[in-house]
Amino acid sequence: MVTEYEDIDLRLEDDGRAEIRLDRPESMNALSDRMADEILEALDRLEDEDVRVLVIKGTEGNFCAGADVGSPPAETKPHEQTRRFRGLRRMFNRLESFPRPTVAAIEGYCLGGGCEIACCCDTRVAAESATIGVPEIMLGVIPAGGGTQRLSRLIGLSRARDMVLRGKHHDAETMRDYGFVHELADDDEFETVLQEIVEEYLIRPPVAMEMAKLTMNGGYEAALESGLEMEALATGVVFGTDDAQEGLEAFREDRDPDFGGE
Repeated sequence: MVTEYEDIDLRLEDDGRAEIRLDRPESMNALSDRMADEILEALDRLEDEDVRVLVIKGTEGNFCAGADVGSPPAETKPHEQTRRFRGLRRMFNRLESFPRPTVAAIEGYCLGGGCEIACCCDTRVAAESATIGVPEIMLGVIPAGGGTQRLSRLIGLSRARDMVLRGKHHDAETMRDYGFVHELADDDEFETVLQEIVEEYLIRPPVAMEMAKLTMNGGYEAALESGLEMEALATGVVFGTDDAQEGLEAFREDRDPDFGGE
């Protein structure tokens, strides 16, 4: 399946790999209101499909250079802006809670809203030459897509405050050291490393990954006992799947499992 929108491309392969490609190269794939709406719609469509892994990437060498400040919305009243950013928040929340594994494929600029999109993904792979940051303070505003919240949870409050308050950019190696980037690749090996990560996810058990993600997201800020109860309930679900039986049999037979997603 290949679906074309205005500001993104949506692709779904028969093997379960899906891709949302941010496609506004004239603005280095800046995040527009329409792009956010299209990402939200694409995520809703993909949840009804047999997706095993979702990759978010940009076109023509850039991930996303931030919000599209070159085309400000007509609304300028504070309550209208608040309503607008609540709408954007729905997209970010939807991406973070998407039930399948998500991979941010970071090349070039990953700034502002682009960094916030990457924050919502489960795995972040970056090209060595990528630049990552939250420069909104330099425009007199603040990150509005979770950058003041998710970033600090990923790299720690001290480092996040320094990045947000100074509007700093970092190279991908520094962000790897901070714990933001999981896999760092030479520029000429980026696609190879990305595909290796995708291939790993394609052979993992989909239901178990969904339950693990649901449990970790739901339990992270809950009381420990509540999180452990969620874990127990999810484990009961997972042990009833065909994939669990396949995994146990493969272990006993000393072979690689073949998970069917049931």
